[in-house]
Amino acid sequence: MSGEKMTSLQKMAVLAPEGMLLAGITGLGYFSAYLSDLGYKSHFHIPSMFVEINLNSVVLSVCVIIFTLFIAFLSITVPRLRRVGPYLFSFFITASVAVVIGMKLGFSLSRTNLFTLIFYFLLCTGLLLLFFQLTKKENRITNLAAVMVLSGLMIFVSYSSGSLIAQNQKFFPVSDGKSPLVVVDTYKDSLVVAPFDPKTKTVAPRYQFVHLESDLNVKLNFSMKKVGPLNISTE
Repeated sequence: MSGEKMTSLQKMAVLAPEGMLLAGITGLGYFSAYLSDLGYKSHFHIPSMFVEINLNSVVLSVCVIIFTLFIAFLSITVPRLRRVGPYLFSFFITASVAVVIGMKLGFSLSRTNLFTLIFYFLLCTGLLLLFFQLTKKENRITNLAAVMVLSGLMIFVSYSSGSLIAQNQKFFPVSDGKSPLVVVDTYKDSLVVAPFDPKTKTVAPRYQFVHLESDLNVKLNFSMKKVGPLNISTE
């Protein structure tokens, strides 16, 4: 970038200590994983006190964040990419996140949620374009606004991805018997189960925690079945 004056945001991206960047990315990864699980559990009316962060979610979140920040870094520091990059990468980053969500759902969405996903896609693309436009300004206020837009976007995407997965998931472990129970989630070494009506695909939010080593877990005899997307009873 010789010959061009760097904005304060560009200086921060280039000159920030590696340790600070690593700590920030790791923290964002944990926060993103927390929000994703919060979005999933909120759909099933499970209290936030049971939100659990697992290593797989953190690794996936960190990878997505690193990829996003790397693309953003290229778009604001490489002169040749500063014109075309924002438009190309805004689409590419959002599409990559959509593909990750699609992979978790087997690329199967209901029509209603498909329109929701399209709306989210356009919204996130627009916010990324706004971020890139703000980074071009040599103004501390606009640079701060750019950081806030990117942070807000990460929070929105993390929470919404967990919620969308919960709304569209089709395969769940279901117990045998006349009064089946469905496993909607796990918490530590326990299964989170609830009463389930196979005819209406409705879950009553009266949850029980069944430990994996308990006798009840053996008696229930769970098997994976295609019973979703699940509806949540309002009782």
